[in-house]
Amino acid sequence: MDPSIDQLTKRSGLSARSIFRYFEGLDDLRRAVIQRHFERLEPLLDSAGDADSPLDGRIKRFVDIRIKVNESLAGPARTAQLRAPYAPVIAADIHRYRKILDSHVREHFAPELKARTRAEADDLVALIDVIVSVSGWDLMVNEYDRSRTQVRRAWTHALEALLAHR
Repeated sequence: MDPSIDQLTKRSGLSARSIFRYFEGLDDLRRAVIQRHFERLEPLLDSAGDADSPLDGRIKRFVDIRIKVNESLAGPARTAQLRAPYAPVIAADIHRYRKILDSHVREHFAPELKARTRAEADDLVALIDVIVSVSGWDLMVNEYDRSRTQVRRAWTHALEALLAHR
């Protein structure tokens, strides 16, 4: 999760000098890795789909996207969270990514959010984001020993309950 210089040089086949020709330090390298992972996944988040399609289909699509994102980002996200208190630039990146994930929820479930007050919609977005977060993924998989299929089922049921018409 947080490799040493020796591990980096062995894995990359490059010398420390070669690696740090391109990066100012380990935090700069970590930031580049985190950014690269997120850039690869960002197109998934840009594809909210048709807001007029049935809710069950949008929930399924949303859950599938978040599972893919979390599977890919889990390691770099853990490293980012550990480094954020000591690296303001990484903390700023985390904040920027949180905004993107928030927008993804809002776009995907716009019709359901419009039917609520602003405060209710903001609370709902926050709840959904917490449930399907990297931390939520880690808890489900590592602490509760849930498979990908079980996580998908649990998240789907949770979102159906949260987004159901009142």
